[in-house]
Amino acid sequence: MAIYSQNFVKYIVVLLYLVQFINGSSHFLRNVDNAMYRHRRSYELRRKGKESVVDSNSVKSVSNGNKSGVFATENCTVVVAQIGGTATLPCVVRKFNNGVVSWIRKRDYHLLTVGPTTYNTDDRFLVEHVRHLQNWGLLIKHVQLSDAGFYECQMSTHPPTSILIELKVTKALAEIQGAPDLYMRAGSLLRLVCTLRHSTEPPAYVFWYHEQKMINYDPGVTVKEGRSSSVLLLQDADKSHNGNYTCSPSNAVPASINVHVLNATAEEKPAAMQHANTSSSSSYSFARCSILLIALIPVIPNT
Repeated sequence: MAIYSQNFVKYIVVLLYLVQFINGSSHFLRNVDNAMYRHRRSYELRRKGKESVVDSNSVKSVSNGNKSGVFATENCTVVVAQIGGTATLPCVVRKFNNGVVSWIRKRDYHLLTVGPTTYNTDDRFLVEHVRHLQNWGLLIKHVQLSDAGFYECQMSTHPPTSILIELKVTKALAEIQGAPDLYMRAGSLLRLVCTLRHSTEPPAYVFWYHEQKMINYDPGVTVKEGRSSSVLLLQDADKSHNGNYTCSPSNAVPASINVHVLNATAEEKPAAMQHANTSSSSSYSFARCSILLIALIPVIPNT
């Protein structure tokens, strides 16, 4: 009987330790479940056309999201990214405690992440957690135009609070100075300058093409790269360098220019034609003025 009582006491002690362990380890899971419940509840309410603030368990109004001091990131922060680039939506938490940070796409109220875990089949979405900064950023790779819109960073405080981050997506464009046509003298230096417009990050590469052939590493060709520009230099241009040149940066719309290399005799001909046209126009204008002056001369009567 005494042995049975001792075993029973040991069983109770082990059971109490087990219950305590389960309660401690399940704290994070309860927070995740709460975040999932709030997301489902918020989605159902919006489908019914109701306001987001309906009771103490609902998400706070966006306009009040920063008043609690939970977030260091400003509400309605705007992030701009180019198509094909990478966007990082910041969410720095000032008061973390034991809460869970989740990201929700406002367009369709789709739950993207909870804590460090991604709840999305699209592997372009990731959580970028910088521990010492308490930044729970949402990383979007290979940005698409359809990714533009508002994203909600939600903290499972009591009551829950959140901020909105807006993502704007631009299309980077290449532009070559002097396009669409460039005329130059044979034997001179061909210099083409390609600049990027509406880009939010440096291109990984810039390829130059002559017709359909990439020429970055051809003999006599030099390419100088900048953060948002690329310069093509080609020494001693001749007739073989006539044609279409294309500047093609990564994640940007390419640009083209037509280069015309003229020798001395061919270059003088357009100038002579321009001079002839100018002379002809001047003669025509002089004739018109002469006729007008004759018409204005008063008729002098014979005496």
